[in-house]
Amino acid sequence: MEHGIVCNWEDMEHLWDCTFDAKLKVDPCRCKVLLMEPLTSLKANRQRMAQVMFEEYGFQGVYVAIQTVLTLYAEGLTMGVVVDLGDGIMYIVPVCEGFTLPHLTRCLDIAAFNRTADFETVWEIKEKLCYISYDLDLDQWLSEETTVLIES
Repeated sequence: MEHGIVCNWEDMEHLWDCTFDAKLKVDPCRCKVLLMEPLTSLKANRQRMAQVMFEEYGFQGVYVAIQTVLTLYAEGLTMGVVVDLGDGIMYIVPVCEGFTLPHLTRCLDIAAFNRTADFETVWEIKEKLCYISYDLDLDQWLSEETTVLIES
């Protein structure tokens, strides 16, 4: 993969085989799948992912969503601004009613900084403010029991 875009479909299918069979142990014929794609994904990439999921794995349904929109959904929101800090690129993406606003989206190729002070600053922000769950069950329970959605 390069910047979230699949470059080698054979390798990607091996990864999916391992994910669905060995790790998740799911029968694709009995469920649906949600796939994430980067903001810059091409329509052909999205179509190929859906084709593989239906034809190779036999999923009942496929939904391909943009990562930044799912970030807001995870917080119970459909409107906001997402700052997506990747290893080589940063996006600032406004989302309104669940749709990205491409004409307002900004991108910064931080790989071009080649680990300068700016890159180190972005890396430090990512390391200090990003979160990975070590106990998913506990975090899901906490999100359901302690999160309050305030509508204005």
